[in-house]
Order: sequence, then structure tokens, then C-alpha cells
Amino acid sequence: MLEVFLKVLLIMTVLLAFIIPGFLLKKFNFLDEKASSSLSNILLYVCQPALVIDAFCVFSVGDWQRIISVGRATLLINFGIVSIISLLAMLAVFAIGKLIFIKSKNPNKNIYSFVAVFSNCGFLGIPFVKMFTAGDPLAIMYIAVFNIIFVILLWTLGVVLITGDVREIRIKKIIYNPSIICSAIALVLFFVPQINVFMMDGVKDLQILPQYLSYMNAPLSMIIVGIRLATIKPKMLFCSGEIYVASILRLIVAPMITFGIAALVFVCMGSKIIEMGGEYVLLAPVIAMAMSPAASIVALSERYNADTNQATAAFLNGTLFSVVIIPLTITAILAMWGLLV
Repeated sequence: MLEVFLKVLLIMTVLLAFIIPGFLLKKFNFLDEKASSSLSNILLYVCQPALVIDAFCVFSVGDWQRIISVGRATLLINFGIVSIISLLAMLAVFAIGKLIFIKSKNPNKNIYSFVAVFSNCGFLGIPFVKMFTAGDPLAIMYIAVFNIIFVILLWTLGVVLITGDVREIRIKKIIYNPSIICSAIALVLFFVPQINVFMMDGVKDLQILPQYLSYMNAPLSMIIVGIRLATIKPKMLFCSGEIYVASILRLIVAPMITFGIAALVFVCMGSKIIEMGGEYVLLAPVIAMAMSPAASIVALSERYNADTNQATAAFLNGTLFSVVIIPLTITAILAMWGLLV
């Protein structure tokens, strides 16, 4: 428990420290009004797509051998299981959030629903999976699959929640979205490694391109948060009771729902799924859904001219509470998993 808490505290300290440059630059007028919008576009259309490419196309020799030892057919089945659990979990949390906020007259209730559904599965989820699985590359792959479902829902359901307009979901816009395109390319390169240029001898230095761009996701997203934080009053961070409800949904309800779905899959498949490496298949999406709110909420709010102040407040509120809640939630989940298996 102490180790988990210290790990959370360290990761959160690093995450929140990235806010400082954006905050100071904005406070001292080194950035104009369009700065956060421009940075949001870079984050959403360059860095996030690179994260998917990095996850599915860049491996060490040892990690790649471990992954392919499972077999492509088994991997495909496991990817499908992770996708189903992830999709059902996020949709279930969305439905619960809509029911809870349905009578609310707050114009920002959709922002709170966004916080409940979407987690910081990249920057936080991957380190946690590495910690609880001793860095097993298969577990990291499964959380990368979760991230693909996250990306698809982010640019469909997430956009609707931010804009309040279902007409923003257009097939053409989804197909041509860089994150969706890169997800498709990444899966092709993963299952057909013969054409994966990032793993070819002699040109492996190309790995630097997706790696470095993916590393920018956390700092860039938090710099954007820092810029927005510089423009809002501190009391706004804690002024709405619905912000606390959103944080509870994100940090407690969401992972418990995901665990329930994963447990149901385990009961249905029994020991067979464990033989297929199913322990990580089931736990990776649960851990991903236990993380703090996705920083993408601020970037998307900038992109679609939504209430960025409320988005920033909701994100920071959930992130601050997660320092205490994540260790408790993860400990409870692991204890329940131990009883289940």
C-alpha cells in the first residue's frame, strides 16, 4: 500500500510540475490568446497519434519475442476481449453519468460526464501497468489496445460531450482524423511486422520519431492546463458540487464497473482465459479506468471553443483527489482479483 501511494505521489508530482511553465508564461504575458489553441492542435493531431504508433510499432528485441510467443491468433482474441471490456466499461460509465446529471441545470454537465468516462490512460495507465506486472510487454500491449478504444470514443462520444452537438460526429471527419488513421496503420504494422520500418535493421533510428512525439503528450497537455489555470480564479476549482461527483465517478465508480465486467468475462471463460494470458487482458483495462481524468478534456475544450475554465477545474479537481484515491482503489481491485482467481 505504501509503495503504491508513493508511486502515485511521484507520478502526480511530475504531472503537476508540467503545469508550471504554462502557468508562468501566461501570467507574465509571454503567450497570446491563441497559444493554448495552437498547442492543443499539436497535441490532438500530432502527439496523440504518435503515441499509438509508438505503442504498437516500437519494441526492444526481448519484448517483441515475448509478444509473438503468444501467437497472432491468441493476441487477436485477447485484443478483442480488451476492446469489448473497455468499450462496455466506458459506455456504462457514460450512461451512469448521464443518469446522475440528467436533472442538472448546469450548462457544463457534459464536461463532468466527460471526466467520468475518459481517464488519463496514457501517461498514468502505462506506468501503473508496468509497476503491477513487472514491466510485462503483453500487459503494456493490452493497455495500448485500451488506448485505441479510448481514441475512437474520444473523437465521437467525447466530441459530442464537449460540443453538445451530435452533428459533430461525421464519418468523413472520423476517418480522416490523424489518431484514427495512425491507429489503423499501427495495427497493420503490428500484425505484419515485415513492413514495420520502425523495427527494420539499419533504420531503427526511425523509432526516435514516434517515441519523442509520444513523450510530448504529458508535458504538452499539462502546459495547456497551466495556461488555462492562469486565467481562472482559484475558487472555481472547488465551487461546484458536481465536480466532486464527477471525480467520484472517475476514480471509484469507473474502475469498479470495469472490474465487474472483467470479472464476468473471467467467470464465463474460466481458466481458459488465464492460459491465454488473460490475467493481464482483464486487469489492464481495469487499471486504465482507475486513473485520473484525461487531460484531453482541456485540449478538446480549446479545440471546440467550450468552457475551458470548467474543463480545467474539473480536470485538476479529479487529478488532485486521485493522489489519495488511486492507491486505495488499486489496492481494493487487486485484493478482489486475488479472491476471484
